[in-house]
Amino acid sequence: MAEGNTFDRIVAILREQDGLEGVELTPETRLADVGLDSLATVEAVMACEDEFDIEIDAESNPQTVGEFITLVDGLLVEK
Repeated sequence: MAEGNTFDRIVAILREQDGLEGVELTPETRLADVGLDSLATVEAVMACEDEFDIEIDAESNPQTVGEFITLVDGLLVEK
């Protein structure tokens, strides 16, 4: 598992998925507002599963960076 907090790691994954290098991402940032469509979100979910060694429910559809963090943190606690 890579070092860093959940927020930093998820932001890094989101940036890799869709080239968001110059975009400021906060927990309130809506994924759609920065150009992440449903396919890009699914790819980010799969990358998070690999990064954090978790399984995210296919029905999960985080709308913001904060929802993504809450989802991952919740699964990590259950692990």
